[in-house]
Amino acid sequence: MMLHENEIEKAVNALSRKDGVIVVPTDTTYGVICRVDCPEAVDRIYNAKGRDRSKPLIILGSDAGLLFQWVTGDITLALVLAARFWPGPLTIIARAAEKVLPGILSDGRTVGLRMPKHTALLDVLSRLPRCSAASTSANLSGAGEPTSLEAVRQSLGDSVDFVMSDCGEPPAGSVSTVVDLTGDEPVVLREGALDKELLFSSINEVVRR
Repeated sequence: MMLHENEIEKAVNALSRKDGVIVVPTDTTYGVICRVDCPEAVDRIYNAKGRDRSKPLIILGSDAGLLFQWVTGDITLALVLAARFWPGPLTIIARAAEKVLPGILSDGRTVGLRMPKHTALLDVLSRLPRCSAASTSANLSGAGEPTSLEAVRQSLGDSVDFVMSDCGEPPAGSVSTVVDLTGDEPVVLREGALDKELLFSSINEVVRR
């Protein structure tokens, strides 16, 4: 990791600013992130992407235990899924705790959580307050998923403070699977890199207990 320490330090320094916004590689696609406790930075993400404010961001984290500080209610199933599939391409939707910034939330009530499987990004996240960041894909709203740093620089380069290299771990190019655990039954809102059948096999094991 020492090989990429300079990139990591630049990313962390940019995010030390209250309104800092940067582009990072993840295990799925490139993302744009900011500190989870800075409303000014959250606003910059929406403005840079031209993103509808009704579309929420998610929270990425380097520590599963700390990620669950952002949710409330029964998280038994969420903890099991996190233990089996994090770090990895699974986004878990749960009831949001009151401290989550309104700009991050979906309908003001729920929030998505994910721990990405990307060594350099996890290092960056671990050095942030509460080891967490608000995030969404690094593209203009309505455009396709970002597949290269060049595409990201062309679309968002002037709107962010730093574009981090992939640090030897290029994104796979597929999105995360999104599962909503806030209703009576788990619902897959988006099928992605994590196989739906494998996900529900784990869910059913918990339900049968």
